[in-house]
Amino acid sequence: MTENSMSVSLEYLADKETVSENKKFLIYSIAIGKAIGNFIGGAYAQLYAVFIQATPFLLSIITSIRNLIQLAVQSPFGRLSDRFGRKPFLVLGLFVTALMSFIYPLITDPIIFLGAMIIYSFAFSIFTPSWMAMLGDTSKESKRGSYIGRITTISVIFTMCVFLVSGWVVPFISVDYAQQYNIIFRIGAFGFFVAGILALFMKETAPKNLENHSNLKFNLKKSLVNTFRPLKENPAFRRFVLVCALMDFAMSSGWPIFIFVRERYASPTEYSFMWAAFMICQVCSLVIGGYLIDKRGKRIGFWGRRVMFLVPVVLFFARNWIELTISNIIGGFGYGLYFVTINAYIIDSASEEAKGHYVGAYQLIMGIVTFIGSISMGIVTEILISFVGKWSAIYTMLLIVVVLRFIGGVAFFFVDEPKKPNLVIS
Repeated sequence: MTENSMSVSLEYLADKETVSENKKFLIYSIAIGKAIGNFIGGAYAQLYAVFIQATPFLLSIITSIRNLIQLAVQSPFGRLSDRFGRKPFLVLGLFVTALMSFIYPLITDPIIFLGAMIIYSFAFSIFTPSWMAMLGDTSKESKRGSYIGRITTISVIFTMCVFLVSGWVVPFISVDYAQQYNIIFRIGAFGFFVAGILALFMKETAPKNLENHSNLKFNLKKSLVNTFRPLKENPAFRRFVLVCALMDFAMSSGWPIFIFVRERYASPTEYSFMWAAFMICQVCSLVIGGYLIDKRGKRIGFWGRRVMFLVPVVLFFARNWIELTISNIIGGFGYGLYFVTINAYIIDSASEEAKGHYVGAYQLIMGIVTFIGSISMGIVTEILISFVGKWSAIYTMLLIVVVLRFIGGVAFFFVDEPKKPNLVIS
């Protein structure tokens, strides 16, 4: 047991199960609203950017900046949530993402859409580390994988139902694609807004910090200097992050490309059915994933990343939305299994009052890596288009992504089970 874990108050340890039981309804409800908004924002933002005539290079900029901000900016907010609590950052982030989701379909200029995406991404980075740390606050380490998997499963089931219903109902409301996007984004905004309202009723879950809050200016500076401290003090976590960085570079290299194939063969409402299939498979992998990693260890969850090279393989051959759905089935299985693993791995690697710091450090590195991967492939694709044409370039890049993802998946064989740090974060 580390010095950090020993310093947590006995009152907090004794109350942990009470927090989990008393606030179970709120935690599940917030997860559902957040998931609906997040899935719609993540699934449709790129598709809408293509709809309003974003080029592959501009789409790569939109995608790269979104991921850089959403991931890299989490580090200071993670540290602040460790010090001042989860609730204020959770509420603020959810309300701002709700506002931006409402504004999205009003935008018809790709450059202005990029600006809206930047604001949305900052808001996302405010609430995400607080949410992940809150899940850690309200769970025991021995059952954390199944706990996160159970919450995520319920939220994904509700989100899947929303996608299925919208896929059936929206075409009856309007056959105009612009109006369909309008309705879909507003559903996402409503999900974020309800989650924000419910978060107002949450009791604080963060451990009581022994440091004086009056030292905020000094500590903020120290936070920035110590951003990468988790990598220095925890060799197992460092190796895990480096392998994840390699894989996330490979994953992000396909993001500016995949959406053009999907937009070519699927309407907005058909896209809803594709993502519903994604979520059905995600639920199945979440149900078994949490149980498996609790019983067999976190390494088994890395298969969720190893299968992801198959997604661009399917996209290369697909010629209609039903065939495209196969890629979502594979992606849903892989994402669900890896999602429950990644959250549990990061939290299990950290001492009690440093969970937000570990989340932030991980997300910062993934943000930088995915920014590089996405924007570099967007540039390469634009150059290649000038020589061989749009679709020849896109399908050539799909094959390159297959190779990159396969190499990234193999690298996970060199990752160990999570271990607590040997040093104390100061």
